[in-house]
Amino acid sequence: MVTKFGSRASGPAAPASTPHADKPINVLILGETANGKSTLIRRLGTYSGNEAPDVVIGNGNESCTKTVASHPVSTRLHSYSLIDTLGEPLKCSTYDDLLDLTWEDASQAQGMPDENGKTFQFDFFDTPGLDDSGGNDVAIMADIIRNITALPHLNAIIYVRSMDQPFGRAFRTWYDYLERCMPMLCRGMIVVHSRCTTNQVADFMSRRVNLMEDRRKAFEAATGGHNRNAHFFMDNEPDPYSPFSVVQSLNACYQLLKLLSKQRPLDISNIQLFKSPNMNRLDGQAALALGRVQDRLRETLARKMADASKSKQDLELAKREVNRFRRKLDHCDAELARLDNDHEVLLGTKSVQDDYSIIQDLIFSRRVQLPKREASFHAACDIRHVVTSTEPGSQWVDEERSPRRWSAKLKAGLFSSMAGSATFYSTNRIMHSREIERLQGTQTDLAYDLEGYENTVKSESGKGVKLDGDVEELAAELDKVERMKETLEQKSFDATLWPDLRKLYTSADNVGTNEVVELVKVYDPSTALLITKHL
Repeated sequence: MVTKFGSRASGPAAPASTPHADKPINVLILGETANGKSTLIRRLGTYSGNEAPDVVIGNGNESCTKTVASHPVSTRLHSYSLIDTLGEPLKCSTYDDLLDLTWEDASQAQGMPDENGKTFQFDFFDTPGLDDSGGNDVAIMADIIRNITALPHLNAIIYVRSMDQPFGRAFRTWYDYLERCMPMLCRGMIVVHSRCTTNQVADFMSRRVNLMEDRRKAFEAATGGHNRNAHFFMDNEPDPYSPFSVVQSLNACYQLLKLLSKQRPLDISNIQLFKSPNMNRLDGQAALALGRVQDRLRETLARKMADASKSKQDLELAKREVNRFRRKLDHCDAELARLDNDHEVLLGTKSVQDDYSIIQDLIFSRRVQLPKREASFHAACDIRHVVTSTEPGSQWVDEERSPRRWSAKLKAGLFSSMAGSATFYSTNRIMHSREIERLQGTQTDLAYDLEGYENTVKSESGKGVKLDGDVEELAAELDKVERMKETLEQKSFDATLWPDLRKLYTSADNVGTNEVVELVKVYDPSTALLITKHL
């Protein structure tokens, strides 16, 4: 059961102004245990005006979030700034000077809301933590994916990782699994680096180390060079006695929500659950057992057909081939239905963020404007949509577009930080055009072969040729076994079966006949009976 937690709105709702304004912005939040997922949701609730969001925070290696929980947040979008005691904007200071500010020196001021005060409806889905001392990562991910398939759409995935946690082997294993299950969203996954405090930034600045750039490069290295993700560096528990820390945290929330507000809703009906090595081991043992049943059925069938007439032998063979080609054609049709459609696919996001307050060289040289920053994106297929956004004072200029490439420069205002993003979309049909073409060719060939065997069955049956009842029964059993064996040999499985499969996949250390029978029973009880009958 998904639990709902509300958040008080910070202003009146505005009329819908986008094609998808009537749909909530659904965001899935993932990450390891104790890395700040729930803390992020609580901070976003605080940003919206809810002083006490109903979010439980965990401690240590045991995840406090045991099921997928929904947290609606309704808010207008606005940035924050620091003003002095006279209500005037603070003059340019060094980063250390900003850190030393107290509430006696400065106060926070809320900027004008974006889009004429429009209220945005977000729904954040908190999830059980990975690397939990009491669970298995792939099993946890399978539970998460099964839960979200009930949603009509998802707009984005946020991955939360603490600044003090490296991107190691466990992260790569998890990322590879997510990329296979949800490629339409994983390519544009938003990375939130939590616990990025202002003191930590100051420490790295004093050593002339670009902390943010180092983290981006570490993520890219861990994901095989992927640089298509937006990165946010956030302190979701800022020092309440530091105005600068509080405002920086609020503005990080604003920047994240700004990007999320522009993400288009994506269909998630094609999400697949891929098998882990443990799952493949159990399925492999089951496939071997079914293979033995298959061999025995074939041997029995061959003995019964040995003395049959050639016409009966031809009919039996043709019927068996009809079943085989129908299974192949069904699989091909299902793959085409999954790929040959106009469902949108997220290709990636480019984001640019420069904080004027941390560019020491500009402050020391009294330059009043950040230099333009160039961003570009290259896609492996044609780009269907580009959705851009900027903070107040920033502007995309010199934009150039071609079917597979986009580039532009982000320009900042005077004495202003810059922040902007561009998100790129295509469709399944465009992205998978070559695979669709291959499948369509295979589909034509299979349909042609199937028709030939069906004509043989009609021809022999038209001559009055009939198979004995026990032969028909054996042939039907053989078809069931072969169909089940092919199902278990697939790399993915039906998400709706996970509640029944979970216990088998996570507890089967020694695989025997009983475990195989229980596994097959989840898919088809009648086929499971054939294992006990023929083994």
